[in-house]
Amino acid sequence: MACKATIITGTKIHVAVDCNSLPVSIVIGPANKHDSIRFVDTVENISDYFDEYCTKQIKSVYADKGYDSSRIREYLRNKNIKDCIPYRNFKTRCSKITNQNNYNKTRYVVERFFAWLKCGFHRTRIRYERLAENYLGFINIASIMIYWRVLG
Repeated sequence: MACKATIITGTKIHVAVDCNSLPVSIVIGPANKHDSIRFVDTVENISDYFDEYCTKQIKSVYADKGYDSSRIREYLRNKNIKDCIPYRNFKTRCSKITNQNNYNKTRYVVERFFAWLKCGFHRTRIRYERLAENYLGFINIASIMIYWRVLG
């Protein structure tokens, strides 16, 4: 039976990084879908590469406003993980005050990974690959090279 490859016209990269801006989980998805749809896939992908002890050491998750949904907050609460996700400001919902003092201090860790990915590797800056699997392969190769630069 032939393998069916997916063709995605626009791509979003969802990544979970550690405190050194090194990628732990990378998931790509179509650009026309909301960010919150791929959040659970990204977090579950962490457990594919680490053992149960390492995944239980995750204390908090920092994400941008695109990941603000009650489904994500409940998912993290069930896993005993603190969320530091800013609330979107809707007129119908009053703004909730949470403990998000360190949000701006720690959000740069994810942004630094994307800067390394986009500035250092031209094949990941603009998606030239027709197949999503090939594009994910180039992102994985770039991630390995980032590990090599930082840890080597």
